[in-house]
Amino acid sequence: MAEREEKSSSSSTKKPGLVSFLTGKPIKIPENHLFGKCRFVGEFEKLNRIGEGTYGVVYRARDTRTNEIVALKKMRMEKEKDGMPISGLREIMLLQSCNHPNTVCLKEVVVGRSLESIFLVMEYCEQDLASLLDNMQIPFMEAQVKCIMIQVRF
Repeated sequence: MAEREEKSSSSSTKKPGLVSFLTGKPIKIPENHLFGKCRFVGEFEKLNRIGEGTYGVVYRARDTRTNEIVALKKMRMEKEKDGMPISGLREIMLLQSCNHPNTVCLKEVVVGRSLESIFLVMEYCEQDLASLLDNMQIPFMEAQVKCIMIQVRF
């Protein structure tokens, strides 16, 4: 299903992957020349859309290899001409450097069919602090605020 969605969304503006400087024609990189090959997003089954922000769309997905439920974030690449946006690189570096039980873990980066399709695979959380605060019926008690503050500090 994820594969089908990926095809339909990129078929209208399909650009070639790598192009030869000499001929201007698309080229394929031999498998043995690839280093640190990323997994394909088709190995994840999109279950539902969680949300959308400035930097991308987030889906709840299932890793078909491990059956693990993950958050799959498709990075926005519409206006990029020179590779990956700096905000995406910053997010990846920040998530890689944060190794704390109270922060979301970046598991891996996966790719789609084109160079413009980059996805972050992250640990899935049922609830986040922002949505919890938005949907509160009554304010937190002092003890709850203290508990939350202890959890969010590093």
